[in-house]
Amino acid sequence: MPSSPSLHRLSTSVWSYVTFTGLTFGAGALLVKKLTNDGIDPFTITWIPFLISGVLAFGTGYKRNQLTKAAVAPGILLGVFAGAGPSLIFNYGFDELPAGIVTLLISLGPIFTAVVAHFVFADERFNSLKGAGLVLAYGGVMMLTIDSVGDKGSLSDILIVLAGSALGGSAGVLTRYYSLRHEPMALIAPNLFTAGIVALILTYTMDRATQPDGGLATWHFIVLFVFGITTFLAFLSIFRANQIGTTGQVSVIGYFLPLFGVVGGMIFFKESASWPLLVGGSLILVSMVLIGRGSKGLPSADSV
Repeated sequence: MPSSPSLHRLSTSVWSYVTFTGLTFGAGALLVKKLTNDGIDPFTITWIPFLISGVLAFGTGYKRNQLTKAAVAPGILLGVFAGAGPSLIFNYGFDELPAGIVTLLISLGPIFTAVVAHFVFADERFNSLKGAGLVLAYGGVMMLTIDSVGDKGSLSDILIVLAGSALGGSAGVLTRYYSLRHEPMALIAPNLFTAGIVALILTYTMDRATQPDGGLATWHFIVLFVFGITTFLAFLSIFRANQIGTTGQVSVIGYFLPLFGVVGGMIFFKESASWPLLVGGSLILVSMVLIGRGSKGLPSADSV
């Protein structure tokens, strides 16, 4: 049965937000790669942009009169479990494990999201289209990372990153739950600021901070500031998407990132293309269609 015009516009808007977020996070990943290649630790690259984006969110929310006391506690909760927690765990993983293994583990996040959402939201029951889409998407990620898996690394480190993937995937459900009850700006302001504070504390208590010889240059601060802006825009887009879409649709951002990362590496870092890239990218694009068809609905706060 054809979708109604309102549902068609809804689906188009959701995928516009998802695509924009994927592009924004993809650009951020390229900035991270540039900074880490220059000797700056991933933890510092986490807390500085989070704090910058948190300040931007508070300033924008205050100017638009969109900040509310009721959203502070949920925002702080999301800052720990959807922001700082997964980010720091994944950064730890990239330090300790081959990038291909970490990417594969992170890409399990949407599967955790789909499973948890099935039991939480009445309009997000698991179905064959979603299942096929998730399998194809994960297969696509495997193709993208097939040349960079290398050694498997230690089991303990793999389990830590897997726990981070489960945490991030479950937090996606929590994000939608609160997005249906609060304005995005009211949530992302305490969310981002809390994530920045937590990451800052852990960076120095775990003695993870490193800098290039000669300290941070002016261009480092410029790139970190730009990364903060892209983080703010990406989180705003995620929360907007959660208001009008399902976690199944929004969670596929996790599959966009490896694709954008590989394409960006080809464009900006002169990395070579290969047949696994073409096959993997095609599988991910097909999976978007399947997951979208299996995730249609009009979300509301009454769906839980």
